Amino acid sequence: MSELKTELKANIIKRVGEPLFKKAKDFPNNNIKIISIQNDPLFVRALFFDNEREFHIIVDEEKKEIFHDCPSFLIYSSIEKKICKHLLKLFLILKKEKSLEIIKNLNQYNLTSEDFGSEKKRRNFQIIANKCFQEKNNIIEGLNYLNKAIISEFNCEPTIKKYLEIAIKNDLLIELFEFLKNGYQNDLGKYLEKYEELIESGFKKLINSVHQYSFYNLLRVIHYLNEITKHKDLTFLSKFLTKFKKMVESSNLNQRYFSIYFVKKNHETLIKINEEFNKIFSQSKLNELKKDLIEHFVEEIEDFCVLDKLKLMKSQFDVIEIPEEDYKEIYETYKNEIKELEKKVYLKKFSFLKLLMEKYDVIRTKVGFRKKRNVYVVDHDKENLQNETYLYIIKKLGFFGDKTSAIKSSDLGINYFIIRDLFLDDLTQFPDIFYYKNQFWGDEDYQININDGIPLLRQDIDYSYDIEQEYSNENVMIIEWDLAKKPIKGNLINASSAQIIIPDQNNPLFHDLKPFDLCYCIKTPIKIEANLIKIVNVITKCSFKDSIKSIAQNMEFIEGYYPISLIRAVKNREIDPFKANRLVTTNPNKKFIPNYSKFVKEFRKFLFSYIKEEREYIFEEIKKDPQDKADQIIILLNLSNNLNGMDLPYSDIIKNIIKEDSNLDDFKEDLMKEIHIYINNLLKERSIGSTNIFNLKKMKNTPFIKYSNAILTIRKEEFKKMPVYKIGNLYDISEVKKTYYGNKINNILKFGDKDKISLKEFRKFNQLVEKLNLKINLIRN
Repeated sequence: MSELKTELKANIIKRVGEPLFKKAKDFPNNNIKIISIQNDPLFVRALFFDNEREFHIIVDEEKKEIFHDCPSFLIYSSIEKKICKHLLKLFLILKKEKSLEIIKNLNQYNLTSEDFGSEKKRRNFQIIANKCFQEKNNIIEGLNYLNKAIISEFNCEPTIKKYLEIAIKNDLLIELFEFLKNGYQNDLGKYLEKYEELIESGFKKLINSVHQYSFYNLLRVIHYLNEITKHKDLTFLSKFLTKFKKMVESSNLNQRYFSIYFVKKNHETLIKINEEFNKIFSQSKLNELKKDLIEHFVEEIEDFCVLDKLKLMKSQFDVIEIPEEDYKEIYETYKNEIKELEKKVYLKKFSFLKLLMEKYDVIRTKVGFRKKRNVYVVDHDKENLQNETYLYIIKKLGFFGDKTSAIKSSDLGINYFIIRDLFLDDLTQFPDIFYYKNQFWGDEDYQININDGIPLLRQDIDYSYDIEQEYSNENVMIIEWDLAKKPIKGNLINASSAQIIIPDQNNPLFHDLKPFDLCYCIKTPIKIEANLIKIVNVITKCSFKDSIKSIAQNMEFIEGYYPISLIRAVKNREIDPFKANRLVTTNPNKKFIPNYSKFVKEFRKFLFSYIKEEREYIFEEIKKDPQDKADQIIILLNLSNNLNGMDLPYSDIIKNIIKEDSNLDDFKEDLMKEIHIYINNLLKERSIGSTNIFNLKKMKNTPFIKYSNAILTIRKEEFKKMPVYKIGNLYDISEVKKTYYGNKINNILKFGDKDKISLKEFRKFNQLVEKLNLKINLIRN
């Protein structure tokens, strides 16, 4: 498999170059959703989430066709220029044999972006939706993808019907009415008319369950109904007249508000249906509701509610006849407070980034901002580009594109104060940057205080747990949170997968979440907004030990900077544990990831446990190609401690005794015997300096400490035997340096490669020799 992987890499680099290969390799696995796959012939559907956009890929080996809708495919005509990081990433995660075959024969494929009637994309979304519907507690996400499948009017009726049926069956009425609102606005009314009975059953469910909703969600539903009632025949509501009257008399605010608002909003239509609607509520009931609403509005501000809720209330006050002067002043004051808080969120983000800059040696440089079309392009400092912390920072500011060299004017304006601290360039010469800066920040000049970023640093204690967590894989997943590039709804952190994921603000843990936190989260989203934002509920923070254990037991996860995907890769035998250990140890991001050494410690515990469970399988794999795998075999045999303090040529020893029919236990015994034989032969030969490979202090608790007396005797004998020549005023120590003690003394005195030393240096040398109760064999010429 490793040979195929190497060959695939070589073919890709030969075709598109190493920079694009690296981009593909580094593209996050979390941002890919394999929709469906079949082999022989290969047919794969995939969805890539990149820069807050979704891109589709369909590879059809039988038809020799690859469909993709990213800019490279759309703009360019030649195959070489069409090839992008998304397509290459797909090849890297598919079976290597199949990917290699396609890469070699890519010129025979038709690379296209054509999607007549958007049928390819539609089918992708339908397949994802169906998968979601088959999973427990994933209906909301399924509806989200089903909604996306309605790309045009073409063949949309079955999808509309399915959406309505599933939403109503599962009592997802907020999703239902939002869908209907969007449907009517997008001129799908003629198709919705065919399902009047379904829609009316949804209205019936709503009227009977108004009291169960939060007031905010009721406001959202009413907002959707305001559009729906412009298109929908409301005659069927005549049979709910009595229900509306009862709701007006209810002590429940939701019921009173819904009944009075809905009747007032649609008054002319409803009285034409039934004149009794004119008698639904009295003026005193309306005045009572006005009073309650204003009180509720003020209470919500005092409780620091989301601005969206107040905006919805305010937009509906006209219908209830609440005058603007009753709420405008307090609303405007609160809105300004929220805007100031939004600035504080950004400033806290800047403080954290500046803290990283100073902590991890990011150099402040001039990058030369140049306007190119609608973005600015820069030349990052080469030394900074070698610093993984710098790469992390610039991505969080919105840099994108080739070599992460482009950034939008709006991102420069919003991130102005950290940009000013990160670069030496003078941005005052660019009017568009200052426009966006003033739009968001006004005229005030803000200074970034790194102390404000300290609370976002993960502390050691936060990852220490005495009690192991136990959660069901069916309902829970692990998410690593990250610093948000653009805070959404006040969230300083988010996660990225096939959508942007933000934690629910109503969760008490929300205010304690920090970048790089690993958390157990409810797998089912609370709601999905704008098709790209998913809100999830956080259960608790997650220790390294618990996260590794849970993922090893097949819990789903969203990976950030801790390489937790290696756990699954090892369990699925995609890579061996020794390679996984190397990848974790050499992770270039380990410099700025908090408590990374603790993660490595827990990860290695998992690897040792896996090696113990799968030792026979791993041994069989190593036997196929034992060359240069001595370290792996020693780890596998759990001999690291036994061989401590000895630098022996284990590769040669292993090569001489390993055979295809060797089993693990017998081989361990044979290896230990062979090492004893090797040491005995070494000590018999008494070659000068041969004992340099032994560290007796480290060997103290090993089975080989029994050779210590023989080793000490040899070391003393060889030192006494080797001469030091006095030549004039110099002393030649070239021979004695070959001995164990001579080499050690030379290193202590830092003589380096010098063979001849002065009288003063010789005296220092002799002083150490005498401390060891040795004597120099001095020969005068």
